[in-house]
Amino acid sequence: GVSGNQGLQDVITRAMKEEGFDTDYNLNVEIKSFQNPPATAQAITQHAIDVAFGGAQTMAQARSQGAVVFMFGALQTPAGSVFVPKSSAIKDLGDLEGKRLGSFAANNSATFAFLTAVAQEDFGIDRLEDSLQSLVVAPDAANFGLLDKGELDAVLANNTAGIVAELSGNYRKIADLSTDYVAPDGTRPAFLTLASTDSYAADHCGALIALSSAMRDAVEFVKDDDATWEMFAESLDIQDPGAADAFKESLVPTLTSKWDQEQVDGITAMLESFIPILGAKEFISEMPDGLFSLDYTAIE
Repeated sequence: GVSGNQGLQDVITRAMKEEGFDTDYNLNVEIKSFQNPPATAQAITQHAIDVAFGGAQTMAQARSQGAVVFMFGALQTPAGSVFVPKSSAIKDLGDLEGKRLGSFAANNSATFAFLTAVAQEDFGIDRLEDSLQSLVVAPDAANFGLLDKGELDAVLANNTAGIVAELSGNYRKIADLSTDYVAPDGTRPAFLTLASTDSYAADHCGALIALSSAMRDAVEFVKDDDATWEMFAESLDIQDPGAADAFKESLVPTLTSKWDQEQVDGITAMLESFIPILGAKEFISEMPDGLFSLDYTAIE
């Protein structure tokens, strides 16, 4: 069983199943969906599923707390954008000091950590959250509603909601994490990964290698397949005729199936930089042993 949440995970798993990439490697993968990343993390740590798409930060926290989860593949590099009304005087993240920010991601999330890191690196804001007048954590639709009413000054949106916001023509993007965030080692590492457990891997080495291979093939397939993005737009009930092209143009550059020591080093640098941002008590005090494995990479 493999878990996924609404988003790029759905795009990849649908392609893997519909195009038969799993059966190419003698797999028959069962997909289970969960409401949010914490629910997915809980499912894999409780062995309700065998493999999950897991946020690197969430997997690091789980491992540091004693769960035997580890990462063995990659799917997506950081994404998400900050929007303001077109008429706003706010030009960049440096102008958010003293402002009201809505965010789909909580202040202890990887996405908010990416934003905090960019604000610090590019604009000298030590802790973005502390510099704000207020932070409202709510679904994207609610945040944009508050922005339209003038009750928020800016919104941090996930990648799909951000694309919809751009298509509307009502907002201006002042930050794009898919290009603005760079890890301390100078790379743009994955934050959404393939994860499993030590106990499952011990008896299913071949299955994990086969899954890595099937996922790699699915990622490469959707990069050039227009029908994939048309179906994705339809699944989100987005009527704009430019939606499919916009999703493809914005999301394909964030897809990655690269999994090697350089990727592991980049994720490590990213997570270590999160410790002072998120706090050792709230996040981790140090990187846990056994968090990564290069033993299950895709077949060349």
